[in-house]
Amino acid sequence: MRQDIILSGSGGQGLILAGVILAEAAGIVEGREVVQTQSYGIQARGGASQSSVIISDSRINFPEVIQSDILLCLSQEAYNRYSSKLREGGWLIIDQDLVNADVAATRNTRPDLKVIALPFTAEAEKMNRRIVANVMALGALAVLTGAVKPESLAKALPSRLPERNVPLALEALKVGVTLATAQGE
Repeated sequence: MRQDIILSGSGGQGLILAGVILAEAAGIVEGREVVQTQSYGIQARGGASQSSVIISDSRINFPEVIQSDILLCLSQEAYNRYSSKLREGGWLIIDQDLVNADVAATRNTRPDLKVIALPFTAEAEKMNRRIVANVMALGALAVLTGAVKPESLAKALPSRLPERNVPLALEALKVGVTLATAQGE
């Protein structure tokens, strides 16, 4: 099984870090084959940012995402830029407050897609740390798609964050898991 994933948004939202955490969870914690790449605009904050992660149970022969199975968008620009790269039957996961995607229209024009809109940034703001929206989104992505186990993300987080930020990130991960679980009910 191979999953091609694009995590996209604006610079400063932590999507490059999210891609690294996802890759580490799949590769180091779960022992699967992984390729992670990233790109971002010339602006440090506010420019386009995306991280591509390929997770496979067998050798990865072509390390580039041409069409994604899973697309996470945390900004309108990301949605506009990458939504056309989502393959048939894929997952489109968006921040419902930052991406103005008409979910009903998307479901009508692309009924093959699994479209999920969740309030990642709004929930992160409730924790007074907007920056943890990326970790919430990873938790939701794990539950919804099965790309990795949420427990694997929890194990990967401490190696990528300052020790003082780990408890908040683990809390954000749990919120993302809860959001996705409630979506499925």
